[in-house]
Order: sequence, then structure tokens, then C-alpha cells
Amino acid sequence: MGNSWSGLRRELENDYICESLKGRVQYFITHYRKAHDDYGRIAIRVDGKEVLRGNPFNYYVKGYVYKERVLKEERGVPTRKWTGKETLYNEENEEVEDMVNEMMNNDGFFEIYHITDAIGEYKNLDIKESINSPNPMIRMFAIMDRRIGKRTLMNIIPEVDNQPQWLQFFYKLRLESENLL
Repeated sequence: MGNSWSGLRRELENDYICESLKGRVQYFITHYRKAHDDYGRIAIRVDGKEVLRGNPFNYYVKGYVYKERVLKEERGVPTRKWTGKETLYNEENEEVEDMVNEMMNNDGFFEIYHITDAIGEYKNLDIKESINSPNPMIRMFAIMDRRIGKRTLMNIIPEVDNQPQWLQFFYKLRLESENLL
């Protein structure tokens, strides 16, 4: 992404966010230095309350590791094998892993990289592309963006109920902050 986390956070909280949400939405990330993999967690707070969290353990704790194993078995996806020159069955495995990641994201469970990758992509997209992105995380950043005006917000109202449950919160937050809902 190129920026430090503090720089990205400052951009998200001050430069990109709409006036009506300024000061209400904060982004938080931490890494646990003594953890064997230096993992941590990420969160988005609204009015001081964490409303969205990302950490690497959701994959295991929420049972997505099991869902992935079952999908691979059902589809007959063989385990990856290294031949010394290439990894066999990588594409088949990645296809199922992408499906499980999409399930996690739609359910509102994220890993840190889901959010940080979405920030990087969001920053490089036109706002119209962002609000229509297939990635719900990018749509979340876009709905809170100052470049989304009231006319666009009015057009979005019928789409709110079609969003994943966790994303509906952010759509309603923006619409309520603009007195449109």
C-alpha cells in the first residue's frame, strides 16, 4: 500500500470520510510482537464501539477451516503437491479457498489482509467503481466516502437490504448521518 498505517488511518478518517461521519469512525490495527507469526487484529469503531473486526483466528474459530475441507472433499480437489518445479493442483485449491474467503467476508468475518488489501484497492479505484465493487469491504469504504453525494445515496436506498448484514450497518449509518433514512 505504500503508506504507514498511521498515514492510511489519517487519510481514511480525515480525507476520504464524509463530513457527517468525521470524528465518529476510527480505524485500529495492532500486531502482537511476541506472537509467533506477528499477527494481530484490526477493527473499525463507530462512536467508540467496535463494529467490525478482523483477525486470523476467525478462519478456525468460526469453522471455515472445516467448510473448506468439506468443499474440497465434495469437489474431489487433491492436496497440493510440490514436484520440485511446480505446485500441482494449486488452481483447484485456490478456487475453493476463494469461495471460503467470500463466505467469511459475507458473514462479516475478516482477516487483517482482507481489510488492508481492500483499502489499497479502494484508494486506487474511481468512486463509482468502488461503490459498485463486487468486494463488500470496498463498498463499505465507498459508502462512507465524501465523494458519494446525496443523489447517489438516494439511489442506493433500495439496495441496502441486498447488502450483507454487516454492510447494511454502514449503509444505514451513512444514510442516517445525512438524514436520508
